[in-house]
Amino acid sequence: MLFPYGEWVILFLTLLAWAEKRASRNFFLILTIAWLLGKWVEVFFAGTLPWHWHFARLAVMIVFWAWSLRLAERRFLPLLFTCLIVCIETLFFVNEPGVFPYGEWFFAIVLVLVAWFSTKSYWGTAAALSGSALLNQAFVRFTYDGIIRYINLPNEFTWNFGVGLFTAWATLALGWRFYTERKLQRTDAELVPSKSLGTCEPLEERELQ
Repeated sequence: MLFPYGEWVILFLTLLAWAEKRASRNFFLILTIAWLLGKWVEVFFAGTLPWHWHFARLAVMIVFWAWSLRLAERRFLPLLFTCLIVCIETLFFVNEPGVFPYGEWFFAIVLVLVAWFSTKSYWGTAAALSGSALLNQAFVRFTYDGIIRYINLPNEFTWNFGVGLFTAWATLALGWRFYTERKLQRTDAELVPSKSLGTCEPLEERELQ
């Protein structure tokens, strides 16, 4: 297995959220608990089938999907579009493996664009991408049993790409919101010097409570 970038990112964010007492600390704590429970399943109920089940990562993906689905405005149509893209990718790699260079990156970018344009929101995109990835795991497992062997569920690219994408996206969004709020505070302070301005957490943080 490659270096577990996704696990370390989630652990770092959990520790950071709790150290700074941010509103998102419970969300990251739930993700960490899901990972630990999934790892417990891996250790004590490891299967003998030639499928490498990463139950810890699957547990995190399921919790993340449920959370983002609850906050998403558009749920089913974006999920349908992304599932179609992922199925096309799977069929392509099964029938013509290795023919298309950088195929994973190409389909990943197309998938993100389809999810974004069909939802136009962070949580909607997260629900579409994580949901399609999970449904594709079941599709691959029960459809290509006997054809695909020794596959990781989920695979390294899907896991690390997903964690990196949503972490970078949320970081940039929070950074931009913090910058604009500070700019507005400075402007208000210049207009009304005697007014005391309180600090408030960004919308994305409050949604994670």
